[in-house]
Amino acid sequence: MTIGQTMNISRESMNNYQHALAVVSQNIANLNVDGYIKLRADFATNPTYSYGDNVYTSIRGLNGAHISKLTSYANNAAANSARGANSEAQYYYTLDSIMSQLGSISNELGDEGLQKTFSEFFTAAQNLSSNPTDPTSRRLYIESAQNVAMKFNSIAKSLDGLQEQLVGNWQQPATIENSDIYMSVQDFNQKLERLTELNKQIVVQGVDNSTGLINERENLLKDMSSYVDLNVEYNKNGSVDVKMGDVKLIAGAEQQLKLKVVAGDATTPAIMQIEKLDGTLVHSNINDEVSGGQFGAILDIVNQSDDGFITISGMRAKIDEMANTFATEVNGIQTFVDGTVQAMAIGTDPATGETILIPSTEPIFNITNPITADSISVNQNIIDNPNLIATARVDTAVDGWEHNIGNSDNIVDTAQLRDKKTMSTFGGANNVTFEGFLTYYSGEVGLQQSDIKGKFDTANVVNQSEQTNLQSITGVNLDEELADMIKFQRGYEASARVFNTANEIYQLLVTLGK
Repeated sequence: MTIGQTMNISRESMNNYQHALAVVSQNIANLNVDGYIKLRADFATNPTYSYGDNVYTSIRGLNGAHISKLTSYANNAAANSARGANSEAQYYYTLDSIMSQLGSISNELGDEGLQKTFSEFFTAAQNLSSNPTDPTSRRLYIESAQNVAMKFNSIAKSLDGLQEQLVGNWQQPATIENSDIYMSVQDFNQKLERLTELNKQIVVQGVDNSTGLINERENLLKDMSSYVDLNVEYNKNGSVDVKMGDVKLIAGAEQQLKLKVVAGDATTPAIMQIEKLDGTLVHSNINDEVSGGQFGAILDIVNQSDDGFITISGMRAKIDEMANTFATEVNGIQTFVDGTVQAMAIGTDPATGETILIPSTEPIFNITNPITADSISVNQNIIDNPNLIATARVDTAVDGWEHNIGNSDNIVDTAQLRDKKTMSTFGGANNVTFEGFLTYYSGEVGLQQSDIKGKFDTANVVNQSEQTNLQSITGVNLDEELADMIKFQRGYEASARVFNTANEIYQLLVTLGK
């Protein structure tokens, strides 16, 4: 080996260690960057040359080393596991957040909400039965009925508002474009496009030259797993396939499909679909394929469920059922007719001007088809004329029935409606009263909220553990970096010393040759 070779090998060695130190500096600079994947400079021996078959010619053929590649510490198996844990944690986080809002609405069913207005209504009916001709008692009865209706209206408005925030109003399909799920789907589709572009670049540049791109892609996949559970398959050429359930969205460097969300109906307000990039519909409803993440949580909490899970649609249906049942029962008593026995309001004899009983034909609550929590309202004719409240119930076959204005049999029936089992819990039919149902249902909402909170806490712990495990494999370890820094620095110093020594020998030989 000549002095010139020695100097060349030492110079290249210094360059190698300088670049290796730059890699260490890059890692340390990204120590606190979430999702950063550490890099290592891999050294390889330069090819040697043969000048003969003895030891001196072998030494002469030595040619130093070079940095062969940058190795990314990405770990596909650990990354897939971490993404799955992240998706589940985000699912329960979203459910927990929505259930917190649903729980607040549910509180309106309790002692200070709808249950209170029911109690006041039945108390007003009881008081009216004690003095059926008292104008104040009649007015209080009407006001209590209005309070019940307004509380139903308020709860329906809150449920509809929460649902519209999440998935829009299915009766006004255009509103979905302002919803949380629509915005998230748009962002997810943009990430699919970027992921496809990264795949293309990695394939073209090669895995060994794409560490930065791979790092960006892994962070992108983690973000996407917050929306939905993904199945990621790594290909030999460095690209990845991305599937959602059995649906392949990206195949290597080609994006095949994208997501779309549209309005549905009362029981399924939001429907997730799959379409080609040109907008051609491929799957009209893939709600069953969507699991985990924000998408799965929103679809699960919005659309009706058959397994007892309380959803916004399910709660709205129950509140509608209660409003309809309550109004129908009260109206049925108000306009009761059974042969000659009828419910009676107070009117005036047109001939004499005398106050008498008249058949009751005006319902307490306006009749709509059907009566729902948002449509229930008190009949304006009743509000304008409280005497139309049917407090009496008499047999018109009995002489003088029209003068029995002190009769309170009808309003007693309304008061006794408080104890009538008209509502159904999940375990039976017509097995609880109105107030009993409210107690039961609000309790069920509370239990579900507590259950989801517990599952979120568990999923969050698992997610943190998985992310920590991934970070321990792929993340920057300061002790390792400092050890490498010292190693490369010493290597650089040693190479520099060899170079300087060879240079001194070279200068001495030049001087001796003069």
